[in-house]
Amino acid sequence: MYKHILVPSDGSALSRKTVHSAILFAREAGARITALHVLPEPGAAELEAWLHHDPHYAEHRAKLFQNLGRACLAYVTDLAASEGVPCNGKLVSGQEPYRAIVDTAQSEQCDLIFMASHGARGDGAEVPGGETLKVLIHSKVPVLVHKPSLHA
Repeated sequence: MYKHILVPSDGSALSRKTVHSAILFAREAGARITALHVLPEPGAAELEAWLHHDPHYAEHRAKLFQNLGRACLAYVTDLAASEGVPCNGKLVSGQEPYRAIVDTAQSEQCDLIFMASHGARGDGAEVPGGETLKVLIHSKVPVLVHKPSLHA
């Protein structure tokens, strides 16, 4: 049924559990995965507050987040390879992660978004968190919200 699954990951423990489940789901479905990590784009005010202390702050910050993003994607692609699931990683920038997720799902022609939800009040919340809720509202691609137990 599903052939191309978008798996957004922020690198958190909850996200890593969701990645594992998404890969097993994709393997069973015979689907491929596009792993997505959204790099945060700082607002002008945030950058300005730090630039007077370090004139290279913007470059240092960008490199740090790119390295973290690449590590996050490597985790997904390596795990997918170990399970025999075709997977490519995509690193995008965006001030609104939900928008980057929705846009990537459409541009990559994914037929499912498989994502974690941290919950509106933390990991145990019954209501999806803000970014997940926004993806659910704005996506034209079906969304599977995975809520693994952190205690398992």
